[in-house]
Amino acid sequence: MTTGGGSDALTADGGVVTIRPVVPADRPGLAALHGQASAANLRLRFFTQPSAATLAAEVDRLCRPESEQHLCLLAVENGEPVGVASAERIGTRPRAEFAVLIADRHHHRGIGTLLLEHLAARARHYGITELVGEVLAGNTGMLRVAHDLDPQTRTRTRQGVVDVTLQVGDDGPAQTSMELRDRTAERASLRALLTPSSIAVTGAGHRPGDIGRETVKSLLDHGFTGPVYAVNRTGEPVGRVPGRRHLRDLPGPVDLLVVAVPPGEVPTALADGAGSGARAAVILTPGLDGPGPAAHRRRTALVRLARSHGIRLVGPGSIGVYNSDPATRLAAGFAPVTPPRGDLGVATRSGAVAIAVLEHARRTGTGLSTLVTLGNALDVNEHDLVAYWHEDPATRVVALQAAPSGNPRALVRAVRALALRKPVLMLPAGPVPAPDVAEALSARTGMIIVSSLGELLDTARLLAGQPPPAGPRLALAGNDRGMTELAARTATRLGLRLDAVPGTTRSPRPDGPGGAGLLAHAGEIAAAAEDAASTGADMLLVLVAGTRGGRTAETLTALGCLADRRPGLPVAVAMAGGAGLPNRIGRRRIPVFETPEQAVRALAHAAGYAAWRREPVEATRSTPAGIDREMAHAVIGKALADRTGPQPDETTARLLRAYAIPFRPGDPSGAAGTRAPLNHGTGTLTAGITHDPVAGPLVTLGHGGSRVPRLAPLTDRDTARMRQAVPAGTAAPAALDDLLLRLGRLAEEHPEVTALDLGPVTTGPDGLLVTGAALHLAPPGAEGDPLLRHLPDPG
Repeated sequence: MTTGGGSDALTADGGVVTIRPVVPADRPGLAALHGQASAANLRLRFFTQPSAATLAAEVDRLCRPESEQHLCLLAVENGEPVGVASAERIGTRPRAEFAVLIADRHHHRGIGTLLLEHLAARARHYGITELVGEVLAGNTGMLRVAHDLDPQTRTRTRQGVVDVTLQVGDDGPAQTSMELRDRTAERASLRALLTPSSIAVTGAGHRPGDIGRETVKSLLDHGFTGPVYAVNRTGEPVGRVPGRRHLRDLPGPVDLLVVAVPPGEVPTALADGAGSGARAAVILTPGLDGPGPAAHRRRTALVRLARSHGIRLVGPGSIGVYNSDPATRLAAGFAPVTPPRGDLGVATRSGAVAIAVLEHARRTGTGLSTLVTLGNALDVNEHDLVAYWHEDPATRVVALQAAPSGNPRALVRAVRALALRKPVLMLPAGPVPAPDVAEALSARTGMIIVSSLGELLDTARLLAGQPPPAGPRLALAGNDRGMTELAARTATRLGLRLDAVPGTTRSPRPDGPGGAGLLAHAGEIAAAAEDAASTGADMLLVLVAGTRGGRTAETLTALGCLADRRPGLPVAVAMAGGAGLPNRIGRRRIPVFETPEQAVRALAHAAGYAAWRREPVEATRSTPAGIDREMAHAVIGKALADRTGPQPDETTARLLRAYAIPFRPGDPSGAAGTRAPLNHGTGTLTAGITHDPVAGPLVTLGHGGSRVPRLAPLTDRDTARMRQAVPAGTAAPAALDDLLLRLGRLAEEHPEVTALDLGPVTTGPDGLLVTGAALHLAPPGAEGDPLLRHLPDPG
C-alpha cells in the first residue's frame, strides 16, 4: 500500500472493506452516512442531537484536502461508505484530535479499529505521535476500540466524558494487539475456504480428465460432508451429483465456489457465485498469468471483483484445497492422490510441488491437516494461511513453499508468532536468500529454512508428533559401524554434539562392523538403542542395516516399543535394506528414513528450532532520542517527487540528520587530528540498510569485507550479536548500538529506503562519525507501514 492511496483490509468477521482518503466526490456518500445514522449513534459522536446545519458543516470538514493539519479516511464496502475517521492537528504540536463514525448496522465488525489503525499510520508520517479525543462514558464500543488499538491507552474521566489519549507509535503491546486482530480477521475470512458447509463446482464437464469433473469426483471420493453442486453448460449430472446450468439455479446458498471454466468466463462465474452467497473461491483455471499490461489489468479486475463481494480468492492456477478434518473432509481439487489425516499444514504456489507432497505423504504415512495450492496467489497468500494455522489445533507443523511477498514484514511477524507455538518450515520459491540473510531470518522468526523439497518433507516427518529436543546432544546406536560413522560425521558438520559416553555409538556385538554385527537380532539392536537412550542424550538415532535373515520387521517393532517408553525423547531410525517395511513405527509413529544423512539433517533442524524456542521471547526495543520523523517524511517525499534510485548527497545528509546520525562527508582527518577510521585489524567498519524480497528491510554491520545482517526493527539482542562480528575495542559498544538502532528505526519506518551504505565509520572522543554515505529511494509499493493491516494490492 502506498501512503497516498487506499487499501483493502479484513474486518473482524472476515469481510473486506477498502480504507482510503476522502475525496470531494464522497460528499453525497458522507451526507448519507450521517443522515442515516440513528439518533443514539449521532449522540455518541456529537454528544447531542446535531442539527442539519451541523451535519452539513461536518461533511464539509471531512471533505477538506489532506494536509499535515487534517486527515480523513473512509471505509467502503461494496461501494457504500460504512465508516469515517478524521484527525485535526492541535496547533503545531505532534497531537491531533480524532473522531470516528460507523454506520449503525456495521457496528461490532472492527471497522472503527481498522480506520484508527490506518489513521494512526498516516499521522505517523506527518510527525504526529498522539491522537486525543473525547468519548462519552457510555460509549463502551469506542472505548473498547481505543483500547484495542493501544492497550496502554490513557484515559481521564470528567463529568461523564472520558478524555482518551492514544500513542501512535510502534511499541510492543500495540503490535501484539494488532497481530491478534489480524489473526482473528484472517481466520474468519478463510472459514468458507477451508471449512465450507456447501460447494459448487462451475465448469464441471463430462469428459474424462476434465478438471471440473475430476474435482467433483474428488469431493465425492473423499466424502465431503456437505452438499456438492455441479454447474455446466447442459445442466446434466456429474456422476451422482445433479447438474445445473446456472449458479442461480442452485437449491441453496454455497460457501465455496470452485471455478474450472475457460479464462474469459471466470469473472462472470465469480459474480454469479457472489449472487449465490459464496464467500470464497478457488480458481483452478490456468492461463491467467500471462505477461503484459492487458493480462495484469484482467488479474487486477478479478481481485477487485472478488473483494467487492467479500470473497477470498485462491489462484488462479490452483490445483485445489484440502482439509482432512472428519467434520469437513474437503478435497476440492484434481490432484491424483488425497492426503491421509494428520497434523502437517502445507501451502505452496506450485501444483507440481503439491502433488509431490501428497505422494510423499501417502508413501511415508505422513498425515496432513490442510493443504492449499495458491497458484498465482492474487489474493490469499502465505501470510493468510500462517495466520489461520496459528489457532488451528489440527495443525502442529507448518510447511511453506514461499515466494517473495508484497509485504515481507507482515509475513515475518506472522511466522514468528506462529513459530513460538509450532514449527514452521520454509522452502523458498524464487530467489533463495543469501546464507547470512537466511540466518538472520531464522534468528528473528524461528523458521526452519531448507534448500530442497526432500529436506522439507524429511524434517516435517520428524517434527510431526515429536517433542522438541532439550539440547544438541545426539546418541547413535546401530548394527553397522560404517553407518554410524557416516551419521557421526554428518552430525558434527551440522553442529550437533555426539554423546561422549562410551558405547553409545556402537555395533551391538563386540566383533564390530563385520558379518556378526549385521546379523544381530532385534533384541540386541534394541538393547544397544536402550543403552544409548539412557545416557541423557537429547536425541536418539538408530541405524539399522537389514539383511535377508535379519528379521528386520521385528527390529522395527522393538524400536517402536522403545520410543513409546520414552515419550520425551526425539527418536529417528535410518534403515538400509528396509524396502516394503513400515515408514513409521510405534504408537508415536517414529519416522524411518532411508539414509543416515536424511535423519541427521532433520534432527539438526529440530535441535536448532528447539534452541530458538528456549531463547527469551521478549527483547528490549529502545528508541534513540532526537529523531525528527516529520523532517524525515518531508525529506523523502520531496526526494521521491524529484527522482527515484540514487539520491544526491544533500538528500542523504538531511535524512541522516533527521535520524541524528552524525555525517560529515569527506576526509575525517580534519577533526582536530583526533578521529581515525575504524580499521582495527584488517578492515574498515561499515553499516547500512538493504532490502531482501523475502526477509524485508535489514540493517547490516560490516568489517573487513564481511557483514552481519539483522531484520529491522532491531532489539538489544540483535545489536549485541552484530557487535560480535567486529573485533573487541573497535568502537564503544554504546555508540555502536546507538548507530544500529537508529538505522533500524529508519529501515522500519521508511520502506522507501531500499539501500543505504555508510562507510567508512570513524571514531573519536565525541563518538562515531559517518564519513561516506550512498542512499537509494523508491516508492514503498505494497509494503507500507509496519503496523498496518491490509490485503495485497491487486494493482
